[in-house]
Amino acid sequence: MTNTPSNERVIAHDSMPKGTSLRQSIVANIDQFGDKTAVRYRNATYSYRGLLVLASQLRDMLNAHGGIQKNVPILTCSRSPLFANLFNLLLGLEGIPYEPLSLNEPFDRAIVKASKWQNFILLTDTQTESELGPISARASLTVIADEDLSYRTHSRTENAGENHLSLDECVYILSTSGSTGVPKSVPIKSHNLDSYLSAATRFFGVEQDEHFSVIHDVCFDFNIHELYLPIHNHGCLCIADKSDLLSPATVSKFVERHGVTFWSCVPSFINHLDHLRKFNSNTFNRIRKTMICGEALTLVIQQAWRALAPNSRIFNLYGPTECTVSVSGKDITFPQQDDIRNGVLTIGEAWDNTLFYVLNEGHISQEGRGELLVGGPQVFDGYFREGSVCREKLVEEPQSGQLLYRTGDNVELSPNKPNHYLGRGDDQLQIRGHRIQKNEILHLICQTIPCSNLAVVEKNSCNGTTIGIVLFISGENLQEVDIRRRLAATLPSYALPLKINIGPLPMNKNMKIDHKMLYANVNPEAETS
Repeated sequence: MTNTPSNERVIAHDSMPKGTSLRQSIVANIDQFGDKTAVRYRNATYSYRGLLVLASQLRDMLNAHGGIQKNVPILTCSRSPLFANLFNLLLGLEGIPYEPLSLNEPFDRAIVKASKWQNFILLTDTQTESELGPISARASLTVIADEDLSYRTHSRTENAGENHLSLDECVYILSTSGSTGVPKSVPIKSHNLDSYLSAATRFFGVEQDEHFSVIHDVCFDFNIHELYLPIHNHGCLCIADKSDLLSPATVSKFVERHGVTFWSCVPSFINHLDHLRKFNSNTFNRIRKTMICGEALTLVIQQAWRALAPNSRIFNLYGPTECTVSVSGKDITFPQQDDIRNGVLTIGEAWDNTLFYVLNEGHISQEGRGELLVGGPQVFDGYFREGSVCREKLVEEPQSGQLLYRTGDNVELSPNKPNHYLGRGDDQLQIRGHRIQKNEILHLICQTIPCSNLAVVEKNSCNGTTIGIVLFISGENLQEVDIRRRLAATLPSYALPLKINIGPLPMNKNMKIDHKMLYANVNPEAETS
């Protein structure tokens, strides 16, 4: 099935607001790329010309119902991978600020995200509509799309309050829980996104015939890369269904069916596939570029992917949501000795539109160890909170006054050597009077035990004191007795694990190791206290 609407509205749209630079790029190149496939999902395809028509139709429908108003966002939510991504892409092209909601997370979290708005529009589909009653009841307008993207609406004018948060130039809003579990709303503006797309295009050397995988939840900033980098470069984004990601065999079929050449994932996803079955070598011959981000990348996982995708260059990237996806990276297809520290690969050099600093005991410098500070056009302006913009975790560079984002990540920056991630600044444990970083424990274990993935979780007493750690580890031919024997010669006695769990580690909706689930497993009383 090909979904390519008539092109009549493409020209008619010239009298309307221009939308984002992404849309302007499509319009400017419509003769060359208009009929090229922009989106693939199962048997459905959408051309670039078709995307413009769909975006215009959505804007016209919203305008007809008084829906596009200053500082009023569109909250999107769909169980369909196609609609979940397509809604955001169309709004992004039109420059209409949106915030995605996901039913892959606790529903209370979606309600909290919606509750910060006094006035919002809900965009969903017929499959998902019935699950969003509490949110729809608060929306000033609910828009429901059917299978062919025809819309029906339900208006509640009594909900049309006034938002005190400015959405000028805002493209999207994502939430990150940080260490507290309370959603922090991160607004990303057009200049942030444009800077990322330009820097990423140069870094990866993106070509116009690239086919990109789209496998992540819409509330994860990886999805921003998956949606917009292909469109920025007139490539094709290939949306995966959940059934496409169940095993190496289904992933391989997805790659072959859609001709995926540019793969993106977190390290845990590679490890997850590795545990479902033994890979045949050269499973993903078609892939030419692989972006890995979101977690520390170990050499073991890099080698596993190298065997699976022998024709692919492998890039390891670093970046928080507050800095628009990624701000540094390196091609680590064939890593050098300096690229590896304690089994973990370098985060690479800061991109040419980004500056890295370290904060150590109140002193800011461009080299050494400390908390990583990031400056540049990809850095957001501050969190949305309680009707205002909060600049928590933003500090000024003393000489220039430039705003820098405090990442909370400990790093070592070296002028003549690769930069390295050393762990979270808030991961320090105190065990029997001794202070130690979780990352230190992980590094020591990686040096001692050949494993593909691991996590350490603190075990707390009823009064909150840490009494020890529990080790979760996966890999080949692991035996608890052997692990304990080896660790006894490596770790200090207070850091030896109280318990060792051998087997695949659980993943969250973003395909990262689910540390919250592991913590609840180790400390069940914390859930009920």
